[in-house]
This record gives sequence, structure tokens and C-alpha cells, in this order.
Amino acid sequence: MFRNYLKTAWRSLIKNKLQTTINLLGLTVGTVCCLSILAYVNAQFGYDTHHENASDLYRVRTKNKSIKNNSIDSDFGTASPPIAFALKEDFPEVSEVCRIVYFGEGNEQLLRVSDSNEGYYEPRGYVADSTFFRLFKYPLLEGNGNEALKAPNSMVLSSVLAQKLFGTERALNKTLVLGAGEQQMNITVTGVFQEGVHKTHLNPNYILSMTSPGIGAYVRSVQNFATQNFVHSYLKLVPGADAMAMEKKLPDFLQARGSSDLAAAGFDKTLLLQPVKDIHLYSKGIEMQIDVVSNIEYLYALLLLAAIIQLVACINFVNLSTARAGKRAKEIGVRKTVGAEKGSLIKQFLGESVLLSLIAVVICIPITIALLPFMNALTEGNLVFSDVLNFRILMLLFVVGMVTGLLAGFYPALILSAIKPVKVLKGIIDVKSGNGNFRKALVVFQFIVSITLVTAVIIVTQQLKYAQTKDMGFDKENLLAVRLGTQDARDKYDAIQSQMTSISGVSQVAGTNTYPSGLIMRDMGMHLPGMDDTNQTGVFYNGITENYFNTTGTKLLAGRALRANDSSQVIVNQATLDEFNIKLEDALASTLVQTYEGESSTYEIVGVAENYHFATLKSAIDPILLYNDTSPDWVVLKTETKDFRTLLANLEDTWKSINPSTPFVYTFIDKEVEKLFAEEKRLGQISLVFTLLAILISCLGLFGLVSYVAEQKKKEIGIRKVLGASINSVVQLLTKDFLKLVGIAFLIGSPIAYYFMQRWLEGFTYKIEIEFWVFVLAGGFALVVTLLTVGFQSIKSAIANPVKSLRTE
Repeated sequence: MFRNYLKTAWRSLIKNKLQTTINLLGLTVGTVCCLSILAYVNAQFGYDTHHENASDLYRVRTKNKSIKNNSIDSDFGTASPPIAFALKEDFPEVSEVCRIVYFGEGNEQLLRVSDSNEGYYEPRGYVADSTFFRLFKYPLLEGNGNEALKAPNSMVLSSVLAQKLFGTERALNKTLVLGAGEQQMNITVTGVFQEGVHKTHLNPNYILSMTSPGIGAYVRSVQNFATQNFVHSYLKLVPGADAMAMEKKLPDFLQARGSSDLAAAGFDKTLLLQPVKDIHLYSKGIEMQIDVVSNIEYLYALLLLAAIIQLVACINFVNLSTARAGKRAKEIGVRKTVGAEKGSLIKQFLGESVLLSLIAVVICIPITIALLPFMNALTEGNLVFSDVLNFRILMLLFVVGMVTGLLAGFYPALILSAIKPVKVLKGIIDVKSGNGNFRKALVVFQFIVSITLVTAVIIVTQQLKYAQTKDMGFDKENLLAVRLGTQDARDKYDAIQSQMTSISGVSQVAGTNTYPSGLIMRDMGMHLPGMDDTNQTGVFYNGITENYFNTTGTKLLAGRALRANDSSQVIVNQATLDEFNIKLEDALASTLVQTYEGESSTYEIVGVAENYHFATLKSAIDPILLYNDTSPDWVVLKTETKDFRTLLANLEDTWKSINPSTPFVYTFIDKEVEKLFAEEKRLGQISLVFTLLAILISCLGLFGLVSYVAEQKKKEIGIRKVLGASINSVVQLLTKDFLKLVGIAFLIGSPIAYYFMQRWLEGFTYKIEIEFWVFVLAGGFALVVTLLTVGFQSIKSAIANPVKSLRTE
């Protein structure tokens, strides 16, 4: 029986080639979207589940709360240096801890083989306690994980870095040099681990022992429980320990260990325990991540989008099948006359839809694999063909295909199986079902989807354009930043500045610790003179050299620029004045005080700079203090040339003449600014792609419904034409109902789009206002697409020979 149904279904699909092709195209496009999203979303799950006793691993989070206004100022995925080991001492449920310091982007350390002068700024450098491999599972190719990070100046390399540095030779016990100049130190390779075996938020390129000099020694020396929240701290609980119960004890722990530190810092803080397995998906709003994380809400939104697009494809199938019902009326009449039951006919028609859906599933797999490079570029993912051919994904895809086929075929099956054989055999073909409200509702749903997605694309594009064109407070177009990187190079800043100033195409040169648009992580608590030093305000700070403002184009609202001999003189931005309620005209007579561990430092304000952005537009501009630094981390150059190839070559020659063993590393500031809006740009591209696909599928659905209407009104059109009706009047007859559907969809879709896009914009401090014309434009776009799609079929019906449609009357 099943074989017979399959054979009948196949013959029917082959017989109706146009309908089959359109249905197959819609289902294939929808299923490709669905499979792509499923593969991407599935790849975001399963992070950090491979570690031994992974459910017992937790990260210590820190929420700092201002005593001044009792609000959460920050939410970090890090903690103060002494907290991890203090937790192990005070809580028997903690079996092991590990601290990690991450050399973030822009702070990479210079690394080279001891007998080579060629160094590299290697990314993803970690400094970690010797317990690292007791908490986290990484297959070691060389060395012993339990011993590898115990000795000072020891380092474990990733397999990729080991091959880069030593080729096919064994790296174990080889010597490397970290840093340069007086601060360089010799490092012994004590292990090599296999990189990229498992999905994890910890992706080190190399791991330096915490017992080493430099940052490791600094971390070990800090005993303050309030400040210096830059250390990624991890705990491993004993099996069966209740993490939630322990978390409730952390406020008392913090008060017992650090009440005086918190009072001196002027803020309160809360410690939280976050499961390591949750870090990749549930870290929205948490700052100072050690690696790029995903967002579970974003993934749910993608899954919803996949379901909507697949549903739109199902709607097409319904409309096309009901539109062509009259073509199969005689077949059904004959089958019923010879004894076919309604149930068997329903099974047959469901079989056709399921078969077509499964064919679409088979076709979509190689198409999706071929589109993986495009998907990776669109989402900045790293999907490979094994993510698509994953057994769980394929089984889920099969279920999607079955459900799609059943949903798409159920309503047409009911309509077709209900045809009366007596009427059909008398020549009366009636395939009407109610008043057609169900099919109209389906098309309205498609219009709502299209209008909502088009609105989203317009608003995301507007916000991105606003962000890109907004005055950042500095001249991003003509700035180039060169990294000094090592202390040896920083000490030679004056020589570098002097030599680069004389290069053709360079108009201004200055130094800074963080270039414009770079993320500033350093801050300190400050207060006004005579005020309570336990009620401090966080102020970011950045070192600059004289001529900095002339170079970057940031304007001074009052006062003067910094000078080479300034020590306690500083420049603040307007946001600092606002925070401390200082009037601009009083700023140059004001001072700020920093009190830390009982010692106070006073800073004289000699200048006020306009507010400039040093973070994304999602954040308000924070107070910042700029001080004189004669040994900066970056050289910023203002350029006046279009021949950047020659300019960069001259800069590199100058650099090599002063720092022959340090790599020449540079970045264009406008490119760095673009990174601030990378998430919005990616969202805009994803929205545009899926909007176009949804509209394409919806057009097929419109074609199906107008075909149905034309089929129902075939004889009416013929009579009208015989009586002298024009082509224009016939086109109006077929299109007016669809214009009403667009209007209904506009009224429903616009508030839906407004609600969701307004919520999205709430994440930005600096944002556009949603204007009414956006919805009019989206509705107009839907109207134009409808007229083009419906108009084609309407004109085709209007110019048809009326004799053919009236021949049976």
C-alpha cells in the first residue's frame, strides 16, 4: 500500500511540473535557511562540556555597585587577584582554583626563539596558575600538565604555535624570549597541548606560569579584595557541592576579607558563581570576557526566524495546492467513484507533500554546504561541513521535513478529498472551501513577516549609518597608530616621534597608552577635595604626550594642552565635570583627589576636552582623566597623503632603524572604529539576507493565491470580456482584494515591528528615533512587490481567450 501511495505521489508531482517546481523552490529555499540556522545555532552549544567534572567548574563574577547612587556600575567576568585562593581557604566545598590573566587585543607580548632575532606579537597569551590543567582538559602532546606551570619562567604552547616556532622539532625544553630590552626574560617550554580539539571559551595560544616575574609577580603581590578586578578566577567544587548555597555565603566572605578595602575604594561589590558551561551562551552584559561569546537570546531569535521562514514556505504550498485543486477534480471524482475513501485520498495527498518536502531536504544539504563560506562571512562563524552533516542536525532536519510536509499538505488534502464526485462527473467543478478567509489569513501573515523584516532592515541600517557618521570627538579618517609594544621601544619614544615627524605625509605625531576608539580598561576612584574618601567616583585614565589633541583633532573646551614637564596636571572631559558637578568656567580652578589604601594624590585640572567616544555607542561617554606620559604604548600619526603604501614603507624603514628586533605593527583608526559597530553591521547583513529570502518565498505564495483566484473567476472574467470589459478592469478585479490584505498586514505588522525594534534600540545610549516614514516605506515596498507579483498573473488572465473559459458552459 505504501509503495502504491509513493508511486502515485511521484507520478502526480511529475505530471504537474510547474506547480512542483514552484513548490520545490519555495520549500528548498526555506529549508536551506532552516538548515543553515540550525547548524549555526547547534555549533554554539556544547562549549566547555568536555572538561572532567565540568558541572563542578565555576567562574567568579564581580558586580561593582556605587555607594553614591546605589546602582550597578559594572558587571565583570573577573575578580580581584586574592579572591580565588581565599575562597579555597575559607570554603571546604572548593577543591581547586585557578587564576588567569589574559593579554588582550592590543596587549600581545613579543615572543621569539632565543637564537633568532625575529619576534612575533602572539595573540591569546595567558598567565595562569599551575592548577590550570587540573581544572581544564587539554590533550598534552608534550610535557606533564601537573608540573608544566609550576616553575617560574615556564610556558606551555599550543600545537599551532609550537609548529610555527619550531617546525617539526620537539618544543619541550626549548628556550624562548618574552618581551624585549631590560624587561625581556628567557622562558622554558614545558609542554605542548593540542589546539582546537574541543569547543571552549578558553583558547590560549600560550600559557605562562603565574610564578614568573612581571604580571605574574604583580598578581601574587596584590592583596586588595576590592580593586584590580582583572583576573579571571575559576573554582572547582567537590562533587555534590551546592553552588547556590555557597554563593549566598559570599557577601559575608567579602565583608570578612575585604571590608576595609571596599570602604577605601568607595564602592560595594557582589561576587557571583557562573557555571563554566554557561559562559559562552549566558554572558550577555558581562564585561571583560576572555573570548568572544554568543547570546542565547540571539540564538532563540534566529531559531524563531528559521521557523517563520519555513512556515512561509508551507503557506506557499497550501496556496499553490488549493489553487490547482480544480485541475485534479476529475481524478478525485473517478477515484471516489471506484471506491476510494476520503482517508486514503488524504494519505495520498499528504504523501505527495511529504515526498516533496523530503526532496527539498535532500537538495538543501549540498546547497547549504556550498554556502558555508558565505554563512561564515555573514555570521563570523567557523562552520565546517561536519556541522551540517552532524547526525543530530540531520535527524532534526528529517523531522523538520516531515513536519513541513504534513503541515503544508494537511489543508490541501482536506480540500481535495472533500470534492463531490457526482458534481465533478456532471462537469461541475467546485473546489471552494468556506469564504477563503483561511487562505487570506495565510497571505496576511506573509505580508506581516515581510513588512516586519523590511522595517527591521531599515532601522538597523539607519542605526549603523548614524553610528558610522556620528562625530566621535576625534578625526578618525586621517589617523594611523603604530604600536611600541616593548618597554625598550617605549623608552625610545622621543627618537621615534622625532624621526616619524620628518616623514613626508605625516603632519602630526603624538603618543598615547590607548589610541582613539581603543578600549580603556584602567580606572580609579576619585573625589573632590574635602569630601568623604569612601564616596568616590570611578574615572577612567589614559596617558598621552604633548601635541595629542592637535594630532587626534579632539577639541579643548577650556584651558591648555599638557606639557612635557607636567606631573600632577591633568585634562578631563566634559563628562568628568558633569559627574562632579563642576561648572566649565570653574574647571581650571578645580582639583580632583585619588585616595587609595590611605594615601592621597591631588590632580590639578589644566584643561577640559570635549567628550569623545572610547567605547561603543551602546555606552554613555564616561569620565576620563588624561595625564602626561613620556613612555606611551602607541604612536598616533595624523596623515596627509593618499599614497599609504609609500608612507607605510617609510615608516617601517624608520622603525627598523630604531627598533631592528621589534615587529612594525600598525592599525588605521577608522578601521578600529568600524570594529565598534561590527555587531550592528553583522546584524544588518543577516537581516537583509533573510528578508530577501522571505520576500522571495512570499512572492511564490502570492503567485499561488492569485492563481487560485484566477482559477475561481475564470468564467466570470470570460463573461466580462465578452461583454466588453477592458484588460485594466479585469486586472483591478483580481488585484483589489490583495491590496486590502496588504493594508491589513500593514496595520498589524507596523506595531509589531515598532515594539521589537524599539526594544533593540534600548541597548544603545546614542540611537536614532524611529519615525513613521519607516513603516510607510516598508508597507510601500510590500505593496510594490504585491503589484508586481499579482499583476503578472492578473494580466495573463486578462488577456486570455474568453472562448476557452466559456466552452464548457
